[in-house]
Amino acid sequence: MKLAAAILLHLLLLRAKLSLGWALYVFTAKITSFESLVGIEQHLIDFRNISTVGEDHALNGTVRILQDMDPKQFQMSIDFQHDPRLSDQWRAMILSVPLRDVCTAMRLFVGTYAKTTLRLGENTNLPFTGNECPLPRGVYYVRNLLINTDTWPDLMPCGGFRLNMRFYKLGSFVGGFRLTLHVERKPL
Repeated sequence: MKLAAAILLHLLLLRAKLSLGWALYVFTAKITSFESLVGIEQHLIDFRNISTVGEDHALNGTVRILQDMDPKQFQMSIDFQHDPRLSDQWRAMILSVPLRDVCTAMRLFVGTYAKTTLRLGENTNLPFTGNECPLPRGVYYVRNLLINTDTWPDLMPCGGFRLNMRFYKLGSFVGGFRLTLHVERKPL
């Protein structure tokens, strides 16, 4: 019992020490590229009309959802890659959102980490929150969308950071995108 209490105390102290060290920094993330991933047999969610514009590399364009994406038929997954030296040597990260129904995956990822980036009514009308389900078919805009890191975890790798978001219908890939960022940690 004493050993378990001692281990718990050490872990809590380590967390406090790490949090204190990271609290002196803020993360910035600049979009370096955006690629649409085209479905294999069907293409039911289309990101091909989104591009980066301006010095800030903001995302602008439209997303087309060709069918209502209900959680019984549609799934989503997200995986991350890291390139610490910005040398195009991408390595898979342990972070991911495994294949889940589209609404649960949206709530887990977008609802937690991207809610400050995707601001409904301000820079998008895309209902990527997971609260609106099924995801209704339609054409949605993103306008001057920049990455906001306020809700990101304390421990984030710096350098190249790539997010691959894929959508599936009954297990078959139907579209997605790859977003590549340059992440820096700057002192407050």
